[in-house]
Amino acid sequence: MPRIVLSNVRVNGAGDPQVVTVADGRIQSVGAQAPADLGPADHVEDLGGQILLPGFVDGHAHADKSMWGEPWARRTSAPITMEQMFEDTLRQWEATTTPVATRARAFLDKCVTYGSTSIRTFADVAPEIGLDGVHGMLQVREEMAELTDLSIVAFPQLGLLRKPGTAELLEQALRDGADAIGGIDPAGVDGDASRQLDVVFGLAEKYQVPVDFHLHESGELGIWLIERIAARVKALGMRHKVSLCDVFSLADPTPAQLAHLGSVLAEAGITVAVGVHGLLPVPDVKALHAMGVRMCLGSDSSRSLWSPWGEGDILSRAMFMAYKCYWRRDEDLEFAVTMGTTLGRQALGFEACDLKAGDVADLVVLPGEAIGEIVVAPPQRTLVMKRGKIVARSGALTVGAAPGSGRTS
Repeated sequence: MPRIVLSNVRVNGAGDPQVVTVADGRIQSVGAQAPADLGPADHVEDLGGQILLPGFVDGHAHADKSMWGEPWARRTSAPITMEQMFEDTLRQWEATTTPVATRARAFLDKCVTYGSTSIRTFADVAPEIGLDGVHGMLQVREEMAELTDLSIVAFPQLGLLRKPGTAELLEQALRDGADAIGGIDPAGVDGDASRQLDVVFGLAEKYQVPVDFHLHESGELGIWLIERIAARVKALGMRHKVSLCDVFSLADPTPAQLAHLGSVLAEAGITVAVGVHGLLPVPDVKALHAMGVRMCLGSDSSRSLWSPWGEGDILSRAMFMAYKCYWRRDEDLEFAVTMGTTLGRQALGFEACDLKAGDVADLVVLPGEAIGEIVVAPPQRTLVMKRGKIVARSGALTVGAAPGSGRTS
């Protein structure tokens, strides 16, 4: 079987250049020398001392909402409220004629060129939307199977209980092949946390799928909800199968609240996806990690009608997080990258890639002298490898590109 030999790379940006040999989708060896039995069928890439990292993990994307590749949409809504988001979401679904699969592919192709070899994306489900978003994303998941591991969460973006018929649509989405079920603001949006949790966890148990909540409730209400979710996790034996994103109660807790939340989250094995919101402080991710909380990074917005922000680059998310935390030390900047790579894979259950022999060959190569440098100034990715196949070079896909995926909006 032909091999790909990545020569002259610095594994995790440290130490002397190494040679990483890839075969059958896995790292075969890591060492100072190339294999002695190199043959004409083997492909050697001399990468000039560049940095080799595990593939990035995006734990919170909204690819079905993406208007990547569409003409620029002028955004005029001023209030930053959930109601305004609901209005903008419905306006976008009504006005956008480009199929979900086309828009989502354009965005996700870009994510892959940035090195995201594993992505969890939400797909909106509501009576006004039906299952178009889910079905579009299922098509994209099949199309992109050799490019990235795409996990689809059926998501009640407009609320679950406040929109009769949504629960039935969520169940159909799971029957049709969605990988997980989502929930949103059980108290703040639906006004009945217990009932929403009953529906979401009931469907999760019935179809044996993970759960992922958006949890914008802040303060004591948000803390109470995390406690209630953790109790369900324990009762149902769903440790390591539940994630939370947009966890506003983690944005600025008191020291006592942070210690309590860290204990609750770690004991229940609940993952927190950090999206780095412009309005809120970044949670104390280092303290949470020290308490055993599983975490990942997420790109969140994907240039929707609600927000012009979002390019799908997890390394840029690491930069934003480090900047908002005003991290200066290299060890902190390195931790930011680890959240987007190995910690993210562990948190969301993707196959391990610690850059050791036997690991899946989901890899990213990029220029730079040190990890700290690539965080403060993210460079273009030199190449991206998925399961041992080079799928992108210098910002463009090398296999399976969708028409028009190189455009931006």
